[in-house]
Amino acid sequence: MTSMEIWALTIVIAIITALIGFAVGRRQAPGNDNQVKEIAESYDRQLAEKQAELDEYKQKVHAHYDKTAQTFKDMAGSYKELFDHLSHGYEELGNLSDQRVLPDRAGALLDGPDTNTAKESNFIHPNHKGDEDALTR
Repeated sequence: MTSMEIWALTIVIAIITALIGFAVGRRQAPGNDNQVKEIAESYDRQLAEKQAELDEYKQKVHAHYDKTAQTFKDMAGSYKELFDHLSHGYEELGNLSDQRVLPDRAGALLDGPDTNTAKESNFIHPNHKGDEDALTR
């Protein structure tokens, strides 16, 4: 046998083997009804588990944001109480003539600097000029 005949025989055997494998594979069904039903039930269980995990996660996120909102609300109330206390003490104990350091309401602190007051009435740093930085004081 020559090498050409060996190669031809090898190719023919490979083709015949592939055809037999294809024919046998096509004859067998991918699974009977019980196997398909078991696979579908397995996927349904996995889907239900993942849905339960997702629902639990959503509940945790919701509870987290509820607690965050309540804590922020409590903190804002505490800051307002502190502001009211300091404002009352300032008015009662301050005795600082017409200088008004604290605004009339707590929300005014969030509005930014009051443009109606003079820059010279800085209670904390009376000698502070607006263009100075902290290192030159």
